[in-house]
Amino acid sequence: MFGVFKSGEKNREERIEAIARELFAQIERARDEAKSGGIVDEKVFNDRLNAMFVAGYLIGYVDECLAALVSGDADKKQAAERVFETMFPGSGVDFVKTRLVARQKAPEISREDANFEAIAEQCRLFDGGMQLAREEVEKSTKGEGDQPSGLKRYLLLGEAG
Repeated sequence: MFGVFKSGEKNREERIEAIARELFAQIERARDEAKSGGIVDEKVFNDRLNAMFVAGYLIGYVDECLAALVSGDADKKQAAERVFETMFPGSGVDFVKTRLVARQKAPEISREDANFEAIAEQCRLFDGGMQLAREEVEKSTKGEGDQPSGLKRYLLLGEAG
């Protein structure tokens, strides 16, 4: 009985690490392609990497992957934080949390606010990234689609969908 639990826990930990590797691989492929082909320069790449779309995509991807792996909000949060910190040690959780909080506060902003349209656009990007990641993971899991690549496409082309 205890061996099965330990084995399951080990598989869970390996899967959490695999999620981080799969996501980061999209970023690495985009970075390498950008450098070799001159599709985008380093500044554009870094700006896109810090975008709301990316945070939404990361959250949607991780959330969809963890849905079948982890039960309970506390365990899911802890597993997600491990993924983000594995990808970006020392800053992964902060990157995602900062943008998630901004997205959550957005509905409180008045239409009269001078930045309303820009904030609304950032929310659309965040939500679009989240939705795209969930759809890609779901299709890939069911064998109905290719390996998720929306993050890579966004980083290279700026296309949010």
